[in-house]
Amino acid sequence: MTRLVRLATLTAALTLCGVAAPLSAQSNRSDSTAAVAAVEQFHAALAAGDSVRATALLATDVMVLESGAIQTRAEYLGHHLGADMAASKDSKAVRSLVQVRLIGGTAYVVSKSVTPPSGAERSNGSEMAELMVLSKDASGWSIRAVHWSSRRRRA
Repeated sequence: MTRLVRLATLTAALTLCGVAAPLSAQSNRSDSTAAVAAVEQFHAALAAGDSVRATALLATDVMVLESGAIQTRAEYLGHHLGADMAASKDSKAVRSLVQVRLIGGTAYVVSKSVTPPSGAERSNGSEMAELMVLSKDASGWSIRAVHWSSRRRRA
């Protein structure tokens, strides 16, 4: 029996016994956790005002979509990163993970943030939906696309 045939036979046997599937599931859990961690690190860097760390998590060809605008990495870093760090610093928003989907070396991380009312008249707070698309390479996960959509909370 050739080595390739033995490997195929072993793989088939392990799959039938339920041994190979958990290895794949474990790998997916590990990748999902690492992709979510990259998103959390990006938000933590914004809140800490750490532009170096935030920038390091963004792919060189990242696209940022927000408020109807599409920004390249250079445009985001030059015009919006500072405002995002300032807004994140004192934010009372509560983020929750909605979904993580892995497709090969790509991860889609969807989350929602809810900001409570500020106390100002007619303030209901806000809600934000976030989609981050990440890709994995030898150095880990990097953010390739960000889409933020927000609105005032409904009373």
